[in-house]
Amino acid sequence: MWWFIAPKTVFGDDAIEHLQNERAERVLLVTDRSLVELGYVEEVKKYLKAERIEVFDEVEPEPSIETALKCSKVAREMDAELIIALGGGSVMDVGKMARILMEVDVDPEVVTPFTDLYQLGFRRKARLISIPTTSGTGADATWAMVLTDNKERRKVLPAHRDAIPDITILDYRFVEKMPQKLVAGTGMDALTHAIEGAVSPWKNDFSDAMCEKAIVLIFEYLEKSYQGDKEARARMHHAATMAGMGFGNSQVGAVHSLGHAFGAYFKVHHGICVGVFLPYVLQFYLNDESSRSTLDYLAKRIGMENGESIVERVLELMANISIPTRVSEIVGENEYFGALDSVCNHAINDACIITSPRCPGFDEVRKLYEYAFYGKKVDF
Repeated sequence: MWWFIAPKTVFGDDAIEHLQNERAERVLLVTDRSLVELGYVEEVKKYLKAERIEVFDEVEPEPSIETALKCSKVAREMDAELIIALGGGSVMDVGKMARILMEVDVDPEVVTPFTDLYQLGFRRKARLISIPTTSGTGADATWAMVLTDNKERRKVLPAHRDAIPDITILDYRFVEKMPQKLVAGTGMDALTHAIEGAVSPWKNDFSDAMCEKAIVLIFEYLEKSYQGDKEARARMHHAATMAGMGFGNSQVGAVHSLGHAFGAYFKVHHGICVGVFLPYVLQFYLNDESSRSTLDYLAKRIGMENGESIVERVLELMANISIPTRVSEIVGENEYFGALDSVCNHAINDACIITSPRCPGFDEVRKLYEYAFYGKKVDF
């Protein structure tokens, strides 16, 4: 038995006006300070009819466990009826975790797909609405939450089906002003979600439908969105959420394991991290007969010749949107290899590693990190 779970999705021109239909007296708006400065918080507030609106704007990039705990305390103290997560993936992950922790006093790492939250006292007191302001994370449609353990310099991945927002609102105005660098990074995140979701051993007909369509849209529109095309921005906004729905119901794999470990240690944007490892892990998959079959099938579905052509197309796209195609463009050799054993250990222990179509061991993970640093073709 399996499930396909996705939020109610509101999209199109003026989608934000849906908030006028929400009936809640106490609203917690989770965001970051940059979105306050851009005026997006006030734009959201003007559609709310609540008597009390609290704004938690302390979410940082790659948010810490401490930030999620602090946000949940605010939610608990005000007894929030509605939580609105306005922002990128970091904001949405904090908002999702805050909804759970406002009711259940546990370590976030205890929250797993197998945790009985209701036995611990969870009653879904607060509804959760996500309003993504980037087009890539898919966090508005998934049940995973990525937080950072700053002490150990590693990512933790609590996950639960009750974390999925009740509603996601895709209003294009919130992504029109995204800077090119953010368009590129979040776009590669979306592409990685879609491809990894499509090759996951847990994939199914429903997740395939979302992942394959997202791949088509991203290859067609990401570069145009990067160049500022408004229609392309809107289509990428759809693609990112579709990729989230896809991989959220199948899971990602080794690209995310390597990216999580690398990003947590070196403090690099998540989209850049998964983007730079994507072509190398795909080559690793191609050297496995079963994985190759899946990638060859995917290639034909999107008008490409074979799995190798997908890798070539990914590298071409990365170059066209100024995404590094090798790790040496991001971090120095001495710093990188000095930390590599620690990074490899975190990658091997990352939850995503077990849902790879070809699951690498420690030595293979280390090789992948080495090959990605130098930009070498993966031959193992």
